[in-house]
Amino acid sequence: MRRDHRPLGLHRLQKRLSRWYCQRFLLPQLDGCGEGLEVIGPQHASFSGARIVLGRHVHMMALRDAPIRLAVFEGMGRVQVGDHVLINPGARIVSAEAIEIGNNCMLAMHCHLSDADWHDTHHRIYAPGKTAPIKLGDNVWLGDSVKVLKGVTIGDNTIVGAGAVVTKDLPANVMAGGNPARVLQALPEGDLTTRQALFAMAEPYEAFAERFAQTRLSGNTWLDWFRHWLAPNNRD
Repeated sequence: MRRDHRPLGLHRLQKRLSRWYCQRFLLPQLDGCGEGLEVIGPQHASFSGARIVLGRHVHMMALRDAPIRLAVFEGMGRVQVGDHVLINPGARIVSAEAIEIGNNCMLAMHCHLSDADWHDTHHRIYAPGKTAPIKLGDNVWLGDSVKVLKGVTIGDNTIVGAGAVVTKDLPANVMAGGNPARVLQALPEGDLTTRQALFAMAEPYEAFAERFAQTRLSGNTWLDWFRHWLAPNNRD
């Protein structure tokens, strides 16, 4: 569809249901979670294992064909997600030692972070194999389908391009890409706007989000929403 046909009332209902689902089914699976967790499509997100902690104002979007999974292997690892982090559909974060994601990080669709080999080269019976911690600094941006392997540290503000496989440490304030990932260029100097800015506005974030929804969905009716399902046209 070319646009969102939902009436504002449906949007508000879906938001309330999503928050109820998070409270009922997702939050009990966490060892800690700051205020402001928002999950679009929470039925397609899963948290598995102990020692998973989320910071404040973590936002996730999960889809049926691109679920989000945060998992700790049999109590052997931990996952720590900082404040104001964005996690997009298809992300998988799987730990057998330790994965730490700093504040204001953004993970694009289908990113995969794994701090273990899961099997030894020769001894392939028992998991998790060799392990080493992963650490993302603050304001790291991982592009679509980036894979971060065990033992990697990525410095603050660094951007990793789509499809990269990060096998070794990357410094702060660079753009990197490739397989294996390598530094492509330094980032230009200057102030960076981070996701934290969404929550530092004069207008509270909730009011901003509601005003945005009102503007985007203005004029939508329940009748038109039903019609676009039954008889879509090229204006939909």
